[in-house]
Amino acid sequence: METAYKKINNVTGWAVFALATIVYVLTVEPTTSFWDCGEYIATSVKLQIGHPPGAPLFQLLGAVFAIFAMGDWTQMAYWINIMSALSSSFTILFLFWTITALGRKMAERQGALNQAAMLPIMASGVVGALAYTFSDSFWFSAVEGEVYAMSSLFTAMAFWAVFKWEREADSNPRANRWLIFIAYVVGLSVGVHILVFLTIPAISVIYFFKRSKEINTWTFIKANGVGIIILGFVFSVLIPFVLNMFGKLELWTVNALGLPFDSGTILSAILLFGFFGWGLWYTAKTKKVHWNTAILCVFFILLGYSSFITLAVRSNANPPIDENNPEDATSLLSYYKREQYGDLPLLYGQYFNAPLDRNEPFKDGKPTYERDEEAGRYVVVNDGAKQVQNFDPRYKGFLPRMWSPDPRHADNYVKISGMKSKDDIPTFGQNIKFMWSFQFGYMYWRYFLWNFSGRQNDEQGHLELTRGNWISGIPFLDSLRLGPQKNLPHYMATNKARNTYFLLPLILGIIGLIYHYYVNKEDAWAVTLVFLFTGLAVLVYTNQRPFEPRERDYAVVGSFYAYAMWIGLGVYALIDIAQRKLKHKLAPIGISVLTLLLVPGLMAKENWDDHDRSNRYTARDIAKAYLDSCEPNAILFTNGDNDTFPLWYVQEVEGYRTDVRVVNLSLLNTDWYIDQMKRKAYDADAVPFTFERSQYVQGTRDVLYFMDRKVKSPYWDIDKFINTWVKNDADATHTDAFGGRRVQYFPIRKLRVKIDKDAVLANNVVDMKDTAKIVDQIMLNMGNISSLSKRDIMVLDLIANNNWERPIYFSITVGSSAKDYFWLTDHFRLEGLAYRYVPVKNEESSQGFNYGFVDTERMYDNLMNKFAFGNANDPRVYLDETNRRMASNFRNIYGRLASALAKEGEKEKAVEVLDRIMDEMPEHNFPYNFFVLGIIEAYYEAGATDKAVELVNQYADRLEGELKYYRSFTGNKRKAVNSEVSQASQYFQYLVNISSQYDGTRNNIQESELFQRYQRVAR
Repeated sequence: METAYKKINNVTGWAVFALATIVYVLTVEPTTSFWDCGEYIATSVKLQIGHPPGAPLFQLLGAVFAIFAMGDWTQMAYWINIMSALSSSFTILFLFWTITALGRKMAERQGALNQAAMLPIMASGVVGALAYTFSDSFWFSAVEGEVYAMSSLFTAMAFWAVFKWEREADSNPRANRWLIFIAYVVGLSVGVHILVFLTIPAISVIYFFKRSKEINTWTFIKANGVGIIILGFVFSVLIPFVLNMFGKLELWTVNALGLPFDSGTILSAILLFGFFGWGLWYTAKTKKVHWNTAILCVFFILLGYSSFITLAVRSNANPPIDENNPEDATSLLSYYKREQYGDLPLLYGQYFNAPLDRNEPFKDGKPTYERDEEAGRYVVVNDGAKQVQNFDPRYKGFLPRMWSPDPRHADNYVKISGMKSKDDIPTFGQNIKFMWSFQFGYMYWRYFLWNFSGRQNDEQGHLELTRGNWISGIPFLDSLRLGPQKNLPHYMATNKARNTYFLLPLILGIIGLIYHYYVNKEDAWAVTLVFLFTGLAVLVYTNQRPFEPRERDYAVVGSFYAYAMWIGLGVYALIDIAQRKLKHKLAPIGISVLTLLLVPGLMAKENWDDHDRSNRYTARDIAKAYLDSCEPNAILFTNGDNDTFPLWYVQEVEGYRTDVRVVNLSLLNTDWYIDQMKRKAYDADAVPFTFERSQYVQGTRDVLYFMDRKVKSPYWDIDKFINTWVKNDADATHTDAFGGRRVQYFPIRKLRVKIDKDAVLANNVVDMKDTAKIVDQIMLNMGNISSLSKRDIMVLDLIANNNWERPIYFSITVGSSAKDYFWLTDHFRLEGLAYRYVPVKNEESSQGFNYGFVDTERMYDNLMNKFAFGNANDPRVYLDETNRRMASNFRNIYGRLASALAKEGEKEKAVEVLDRIMDEMPEHNFPYNFFVLGIIEAYYEAGATDKAVELVNQYADRLEGELKYYRSFTGNKRKAVNSEVSQASQYFQYLVNISSQYDGTRNNIQESELFQRYQRVAR
């Protein structure tokens, strides 16, 4: 029976793996995606340094998979995405074997492993593994080049391996090799993602339960306690201690002993290998088996972690992407600990509205050392004096869940926790309420039920009733929580991510959970630990804010993996119950087929259309559009992940428009990034910043504060401001500030940029026909700002010293205020997805977030001849919320170009422009939104009245449907959709106003048919 079981188990497992592989390969994205994928793919292909805490093993394996592109750079992203697909299908394989291992143990507890038990065990594995295969969050990560798929693989391998150890523990003297294997997997996983750490408590519990002669309360407490201690040791002690040791010994050997650089690193390696060598020799000699195994486990954790050495090696080569510049042991520790992002309070700390302590507002931080090649030693570049905020102890507490000082978060903290005012000191109870209702309820259980009950749509949720919620597909139940589920508006009814499973996966998992505890409570508790630590514990550790930039379900996918085990065991439970009650030989087969169809079968049917990314090229083509908006040798300022990482991908991997230097404004606050921008990269020259490194090293000029010194001159020349004030270290430019700190300040908020017209014309910044429009000077008014950040200073430095030699652009997604664009918006020229800074003043005032004037000639060429849309008009191609949101920018700029062309008399061109954007971004993939209004108005302006009217009627139909739907809400739910009602009503009013300007009802709007339609639904 044992041989037969192994054969069937292996064959069935590999069959499930094959099916998962086919699914993921068929639905994988063929190129880069939005968010971090562009960065991971770019840093993998060329082994560069991504954001902390790093993923060197992922990058090494990604570089291997990129080889399969056979030198075709456009296919390398696809092969790295395939790496994620295979990682995911192998995760499914190990999940299957884990479920069958659990099922086998239940069968053995109930009697013996016999022929009758074979079907329920295999059926459990198949249904549970395939349920996870088709689950929403896991499938999302399986088809893109991100770390979460490979992280899931390591998690599945580690948990599967402990059952292999358990099976051999009593019969094989070499069984402990599985424990060492687990340790190695844990170490390797650090080079991808640390999710696998969270399986350590469960693995410890299985180990102790196996080794204990009797399982009692003390055994239970000890097993869980030791597991948590091991987790804390590996995560917070082992790796930081090793990196600290390397760093301290490096400083000591170089600075104190005068030895060459890296002497301390070599000494640390010798000491480590000496310790492990001696420990293994001694424990073998004295026959201390457990200590010998423990030392081997620690050694293999560090061996797996050694992939991080590649980061230091590659960082020393100064590649174009070299985030945080982790070139030695000291900087590598900072990189691993994510010090760039600052600390957030976990168990004890400040609340969101905490003021600084009056007596000691600032404390000293750690000094920062850097190599000085000339001096041959490490020098202190930042002593850390008075640089750490010290908060008022009255505003600190245990388990501070509400901590972010961002005003947007503060308002939501008050709303969610029930505080009366954001000036009150939050109570412990209010913090727990926020944790329970938002962090656990909204940011975990909502995600959990997306996967096992159903999903309303793919819109990011901010506690609305109409976006991002879980649903069941059972109208009665869903309407109790979310309002009416009939007559849904078009944008909701046609959203491909509206998936309903009728609670079937959830119910089957609950059955499996209860049955597992009934038959084998020890294993059930181990699975529970995986579920809790990879789910709710992650939320405690990340201490999420309201709201995050994107949905974070991928961070807790490990707990869905654990629940899939219970879904599988639910099949075993149903078969066992049926065999006991019905005693019909076909019952096990019937239940197996039925659960297969009703759970993973239903999930596959519902989820396929919104997880199939094949033939989607939008992120790549939008990135190219950003670059194609720029003239050669340009400097392009971006700000967020989605207007930066895809650009990194197309430049680094596909070699596209490498003459454009992309400068991320968020990173420009760091010294290491400024260093990189001052180096040439590919065809792009260095950014001509004039500051020396000593003038911007971290801790120097991080922030300048405004102090009104009643300066006589209303404006300072910008070069005077930068060169004689900001760069000046004299006492006159500094002042004593709160907390005993000495800070640099600036005394004026108005700057003047003098224009060298000869340089402007020589560099073709302005066409010869527009020479008369060139201004003599640009007046830069910084308003009432209280401070300038390092990035502000660097941009002003560039403006002061570039002298029009390099084209300077700002992505249209940098921000929504003049401050975001460094108060230059009056001198912006729109040329595509970027504004160009030019010495011509915009004659029209900016409207909303639309800045600058349209260069119709350049923009027409870019939009009509260069831009591509990555199959965005194909109804078979799924475009998620992020892709659809990016479309707003295109509708906006095409509408602006068409309007400008119409005003110039180029009406045929204007219609051509509008027709293209409507063809490329049709409603079936891009529901109508605010930016369609600009398209409609431009059609009218271009004389294409029929097309405008058709679009007006279509959009009016959509808005009418929305308002009718919202009117069907009652009571508190009606109040909850007030913002949606207000928005739809406002858009409808805009439609009426636009239409009335061109259909002859301008002077009597109320008689128009469109106004009557609006009145009927707006009551």
